[in-house]
Amino acid sequence: MYDYDVVVVGAGSGGCACAMRCADLGQKTALVEYREKGTGGTCVARGCIPAKVLLRTAQIYEECANAKQYGVLTDNVRLDMKIAQQKKNAAVNNLKFGLDSMLLKPRGIARIQGKARLAAPHTLEISGTGSAPFTVTAENIVLATGSEPARLPLFHIDGKRIMTSDEALDLTDIPQKMLIIGAGALGLEFAYMFSVFGANVTVLEKMPQLAPFMPDADISRAVQARLNKLGITLQCNVGIRDMHVLEDGVCCMLESGETLRADSALVAVGRSLNTTDIGLETVGIKTFENGRIITDAHMRTTVPGIYAVGDITEGPQLSHKAQKQGLVAAECIAGRDARMRYDCIPWAVFMQPELAGVGMTALEAEEKGIAVIVGKMPFRCNEKAMCMQKTEGLAKIVARADDHRILGGQIFGEDAAVLIEEIALAVASGLRLEDIAGSVHAHPTLSELLMETAKNALGMAFFK
Repeated sequence: MYDYDVVVVGAGSGGCACAMRCADLGQKTALVEYREKGTGGTCVARGCIPAKVLLRTAQIYEECANAKQYGVLTDNVRLDMKIAQQKKNAAVNNLKFGLDSMLLKPRGIARIQGKARLAAPHTLEISGTGSAPFTVTAENIVLATGSEPARLPLFHIDGKRIMTSDEALDLTDIPQKMLIIGAGALGLEFAYMFSVFGANVTVLEKMPQLAPFMPDADISRAVQARLNKLGITLQCNVGIRDMHVLEDGVCCMLESGETLRADSALVAVGRSLNTTDIGLETVGIKTFENGRIITDAHMRTTVPGIYAVGDITEGPQLSHKAQKQGLVAAECIAGRDARMRYDCIPWAVFMQPELAGVGMTALEAEEKGIAVIVGKMPFRCNEKAMCMQKTEGLAKIVARADDHRILGGQIFGEDAAVLIEEIALAVASGLRLEDIAGSVHAHPTLSELLMETAKNALGMAFFK
């Protein structure tokens, strides 16, 4: 007999979702976490949640500073980062408490404190608890160990002058001049936030364009125009030779020979997988060349009875991807036929305006040999956007040319992270352009923009 039906390793988004669903499906479940207050993982403690609290602060601060355009006169608008940090910490603590006391504990999920390592296919060794290591056995083990900010030796990260996102989220003193390395989702969000907070921001990106995860020229140009409007300097196709801390700041030497100086730097170049010393080799779990664990559509690894979810598996490193994978793993452990799809996972960047996408861009579809038609519509054509004075940006929908089945979409504009869900549902459900174009949308709403975008692809839009 095993100690548990399921032991989940890692109490982040994927791990918590998996453990809760396993318990709901009648499995005797345990959840292992080595951080003392690690419930919620990176998302709650050091990622999505604290970042979005501070981004909301930046948005309100920017709105107040520009309130005159709405006929609202504000004087002496100031930013108090100490209060902002207090609100951020309160949100994080409330979510952790809620997860523990309202979601995990009532389900009878056992909590195990310590670092878990696979000792055998059904056995975990738990250490780092202050006492002798001990073992836990389970019929099924789910690995959900997540990732950490990449700490490449090149950047000499000291956590003070040269930071990762972990340290940047705790800043109470905004630097006058800041370098951000990487123009991906994290780099764009922090560039927006610190620029609004008053920093002079320069973003360096190794790839030829910003947001290299989304190869769409129209959207990239719109985002770059927004960064320029904020006063953010963006340099793409830039290699870095060295970076080090000075007595009064940071020195960054580029491969071109140029030297940049700043008060501080944020390194946002990706994340390292938490797969070291968790026993993958001991039990024979296979990985891709990039180190991610190989899984099938049911989240099963190459070793029977062991599953993996979250950042350590294929697909984007997103909290909602991890949660879905956790649910799929739980359903399969219970004998149900659940499968993971990656083509309909939306993503969002919470700068202002927001940037979001799902599925394929036109370029990606064409590279796969798929003939497509594309609908495109600027926010300035939407009445609700006009009312809100939020007319910056555009929406695009990509569909097959033959049957008009929707393959993806990209949006840069107000509430893009919410609007993208309609396109994500269309991709997941195999809907056609006619389905969105013919669906009645409430007026005036931003969602009408997607209806008009679909109509544009079909040559039926009011705005040409």
